[in-house]
Amino acid sequence: MYPKSLNFDYQNLVVDWISFKFQDSQCDQNKIANYFFNLGFNSYQQSGKLSRPIQEKILEKSKNQFQIFFLNDHPYWKGTILQLSGSNASRFYFLAKRNKIDWQILEKATLSRFDINYCRENKRDKISSSDFIENCYTKLKRTNYKVQLEKNRKGSILRIGNRKANHYGRIYQQNNSLKFEYEMKGRFLQKFHKLLVSNNFEEIESKLTKQFLFYFGKLLPLQHSYLDWLVLQLRPIRKQKTFQLGLQSDYIKSESSINSETLIQFIQFLNYAQNLDYTIQNLDEISYRKVTFIIRDFITYQNPTISSKNRYQFQKTKDFFQRLQTGVLITSFTNNTFQSLIGIPRVTFERSLKLKYLICNVWLLDDLFYYQYPFYIPNFFHQKLSKDQFRVRFKFYQIFSSINIEKEFYIEDFFFNTNRRKNLK
Repeated sequence: MYPKSLNFDYQNLVVDWISFKFQDSQCDQNKIANYFFNLGFNSYQQSGKLSRPIQEKILEKSKNQFQIFFLNDHPYWKGTILQLSGSNASRFYFLAKRNKIDWQILEKATLSRFDINYCRENKRDKISSSDFIENCYTKLKRTNYKVQLEKNRKGSILRIGNRKANHYGRIYQQNNSLKFEYEMKGRFLQKFHKLLVSNNFEEIESKLTKQFLFYFGKLLPLQHSYLDWLVLQLRPIRKQKTFQLGLQSDYIKSESSINSETLIQFIQFLNYAQNLDYTIQNLDEISYRKVTFIIRDFITYQNPTISSKNRYQFQKTKDFFQRLQTGVLITSFTNNTFQSLIGIPRVTFERSLKLKYLICNVWLLDDLFYYQYPFYIPNFFHQKLSKDQFRVRFKFYQIFSSINIEKEFYIEDFFFNTNRRKNLK
């Protein structure tokens, strides 16, 4: 079972190049050309020896919108390459995913190259895309990677790695966007050939998506806004350490109008509940996790400095769990899946007569424990705070858990219309 997010459509990855290699005279060029002609592809052949080869028509009609190329006469080996680039590769992959390709026609071929790319539209970025490319070039020059910076009429091009190697990257300007391309070939692709011809696209896309994200994530300076998309997709799949005094959560909407204290309590409870034993129960075909715990234990988890026998805190915590059943808290998480579901459908209390403890049973939506964008921050609320202290810390919490790479604190807006400005400072 592979994560739903690790696929080309979800990540906005485009298949940009596919090629197959035939050894010696194993390529039945006319048979393959006729087959693809019926799928809407015109076919051409050209020499592999020339830098600017002349295209020779094999089969062509004006209604066909796509093309395939046969490359022959290679200088280093005897064989043929079947090549699809750009929209032609995307169309071939589209047909393959819908089981429209008869792989018998390519039974003597092996997958020799596979390119995917991501196009990031320019926004109100603080530096230009050409400056960003130069910053990447400067960073990579300090490493052992082979890197080359070029400029043409369209803009800057950054080439990463050896073109003959199994992995090769490019970043370049295109209209009002930046394109990140990743080229894979050689031995690395051998294991994907069997997956492709067996139509195992779920595994192909899961593995190649992770490969694409980790490749650029390892090389590039992630603090730049041009890589906001990369940071966003890396966070759920990177292994992160769990801090004992930290909070794990999803991104919180900055405009959330819910009571901030209740929201923090809820996030604390989710962190507490994920380490409890549980059973799964289905209510209206939705999976809920039932957890059972002692109220006093949760009070200690929230704030070790407060006595678990404190009656005021005890009643306050009990009231909190009773409010959870309203379901309103779910709207303060950005994952749309949560917004239409009741997060806490049921809360019950029972008293242990022997130990004189109040035990709480809570049913929570199981999806709440699988955050789309998990992060860890220090638990600033693990102590008794004044209202002003809480307000300032909660504001920092909102900002640092926002989706943006750059975390901006607009102090004047925060201080506006308050007569407690001095205390907040």
